[in-house]
Amino acid sequence: MNKITVNHQTNLEKKITINQSKTIEFISEKENLNYQIVIEEKIDCNLVFIGKSANINLQIIQKKESNAQVSLFLENCNCNVKVILKESGAKVEYVQSSIGNTLLENSITIYHRDSNTVSKTYCNGFSLNQSKIIFDVNGYVEENSKNCSCLQDSKIIESTNSFSEINPNLYIENYEVEATHSAYIGPFKSQDLFYLESRGMKKKTAIQLLVKSLLLGKLHIEEARKSELILEIEKMLNTK
Repeated sequence: MNKITVNHQTNLEKKITINQSKTIEFISEKENLNYQIVIEEKIDCNLVFIGKSANINLQIIQKKESNAQVSLFLENCNCNVKVILKESGAKVEYVQSSIGNTLLENSITIYHRDSNTVSKTYCNGFSLNQSKIIFDVNGYVEENSKNCSCLQDSKIIESTNSFSEINPNLYIENYEVEATHSAYIGPFKSQDLFYLESRGMKKKTAIQLLVKSLLLGKLHIEEARKSELILEIEKMLNTK
């Protein structure tokens, strides 16, 4: 795929139509990111959003048999994302990773507006100190939308007791649908830490490794960008 990097430096809403397969990176620091993105028929694309201390507002509209991988890495960001699977055969895999030391409010909504549409939504967060992460994850399947798949998987790991929230909601109006959700809030599993420590790793190092895996494991981003985000995660963990 072709690759385009967009350094976002304005609060104005932008509209983009994608009519050829490509990877697009959107990078925003301290500037609100507002986009309406239309993915045309039978187009495959990889959309990457990297935000720091900003508000992220996205509307993604997918036409017939389009296929989108949407990856967000957000540091101290609030976000409101709507994905509209407008026509038959549209598919999206949505992956969001959030880390921060303040209140982070996130709303992710997937609309299945036609039959044979597929959505997989993964939301992962790591709360620092007394920060609170909220994931409102919504899936809508309309009455005339048959043979759809709407899957949600959300996880928030807390470094302290920060009372984070996951609100998974499925609004299903058709019986011919596969729809599931799972949610977990709490610390890393003790057996995972025990395994790493039994291999000679210090607890602090083990936790950092698990945080990186949590936040970067499912993102569809290139290795060079991933290396930059690893350094950013380490910086935040070492200054918490």
